[in-house]
Amino acid sequence: MNENIKSDKNEITKEVKIMFGQCGYDGKLHLEQVMQYCADLVTDLYTQNGQSRAFLNSHGYIQMVSRSSLHINRLPCENEKIFITVREEKPEGFQMMRYYKFSNENNEILIEGKSLWVIVEPSSREVISPDKFEFCIKSDAQTPFERKPGKIRYSSENLQYLGEQTVLLSHLDPNGHLTNSRYINFALDYLPEIYQKKTITDFRLNFCKEIKKGEKMYIFGIFDDQIQKIIVAGKYRNDVKSESSFECELIYK
Repeated sequence: MNENIKSDKNEITKEVKIMFGQCGYDGKLHLEQVMQYCADLVTDLYTQNGQSRAFLNSHGYIQMVSRSSLHINRLPCENEKIFITVREEKPEGFQMMRYYKFSNENNEILIEGKSLWVIVEPSSREVISPDKFEFCIKSDAQTPFERKPGKIRYSSENLQYLGEQTVLLSHLDPNGHLTNSRYINFALDYLPEIYQKKTITDFRLNFCKEIKKGEKMYIFGIFDDQIQKIIVAGKYRNDVKSESSFECELIYK
């Protein structure tokens, strides 16, 4: 339930109440919903500036997230009121940088992170530089954050097969591909149960290549109990060396 919105040119804050349907088995906000809030508030920020998703699409632009990194101090619970802030930051090369903060009524930071986005042409998916994106919200903000979104490195030879997932109609977003928030579900759902019950403190997602309805994703993982890190990769073939649709790094305690 959206209760209040505050925005200026390059930042938006939304007050929300966490609902039952947004929570997982533990009564806490599902990580998919965290990702969805991040994406939706980017859209809201541009809409507040007169550039809705439909408007941008009609002018030949789609915004697509490429890399995300979030640190979790605590996941909010059902019925808790929180404040979510999204801020446009200084671009990095061909990518737009966004900062996210989830806080409570005592101004304690619950979740914090950043993501990189690309602007693409709708049909060709050709990447457009931020300086060529006429509706770019200019910002020089650079909020300090230790775990910036970046390339996830691992050895494919160490990947273990976890399962496979066909992309279904309900997985798609209005851009016609698997919506970005669903990737964290695929990363978590195929973990052995002992790891599903771990408390995630940090996660990074790399969105490597679009996957569409009817296509199959093969899920692989690496488990390092010594440093409490999991790597999950969704491949296009049942082959550890094949191309990835996504890669995810999970840190747990």
